[in-house]
Amino acid sequence: MKIFSSERRIEVLDALLQQETKDTIKQHIPSSTYAFTVNYLKKAGFVREVDGEVSLTDRGHASLIIFQRFKESIETLRMLYEAFPDHVIAFPDEFALRLCEVRDAQVITSEPFDILKPHRVFTDYLKNTREIYGVSPLLFPDYPEFFKGLAESGDPISLVVTQEVYDLISAYPLENYGNLEVYLTLETPRIAATVTDTFLSIGFFYKSGSYDFTRDLIATSPEAINFGMDLIRHYRTRSRRIV
Repeated sequence: MKIFSSERRIEVLDALLQQETKDTIKQHIPSSTYAFTVNYLKKAGFVREVDGEVSLTDRGHASLIIFQRFKESIETLRMLYEAFPDHVIAFPDEFALRLCEVRDAQVITSEPFDILKPHRVFTDYLKNTREIYGVSPLLFPDYPEFFKGLAESGDPISLVVTQEVYDLISAYPLENYGNLEVYLTLETPRIAATVTDTFLSIGFFYKSGSYDFTRDLIATSPEAINFGMDLIRHYRTRSRRIV
C-alpha cells in the first residue's frame, strides 16, 4: 500500500500497464521524476528494465490490477452511500471487492411529477428481456400479474423469495409454468435484486427497516450483469427450491 500512496507511482504503473514506452511516459512526467520513480519501483520488484525499456513484472502487474479493483470498488461504495445515505448497503462479503463491476450504475429517482419513475423504468426494462433472475424480500402489488404474463411467454424466470413473499404468491398456480423456478430462503436479504440478459436492478432498505421505493440502481454493462447473476446464485445456493 505504501507503493500506491504516491499518485506519481500510480501514474507510471498505469502507463506501463498500457504498454507505453519510456519516451511516451516522459512526455507527461519530468525525466528526473520518471527516473526516481522507476528506480523506486525496481527496488520494490514491481518493474524491470531491459534494453532501456521498462515493463511491469508479474508481481507489479498483479498488484496493480488488485489495487485498481480495490480503488474502483471503494469509489463505487462511496457513490452508493451518497445516493442512498440513510440505507443499509449490505452485500455478501465476497462481493465487496467486486463492487467495481457495477460502477456504471445509474440511480433512478422518483420525481415530484413522476413518483413511480423507478418502478416504471424497471418494468420497461423487463419488457425487453428473455430471462429473469431475482431475489425478492418484498412484493409490488402488480408483480404477480406482471410475472404471470412473462411466465406465459415461455422465458425462464428464477426467483428467490422469503416466506412472506411466497405466502402472497402461492395463491397463483405456479406449478403450471415449466419455465418458472421459485426458491425459498430462510434469511431476509437486505437488498432486492433483479438481473436479466440486459440489465441489473438493485434496491435498498432504509436503516429503519422499510424498503425505499423512490430509488433504484440500474446497470447495463456485461460486468454488472455478471455481478448480478453471481449475486443471485449466492442466494439461490443458500435456499431451497419449492417450485
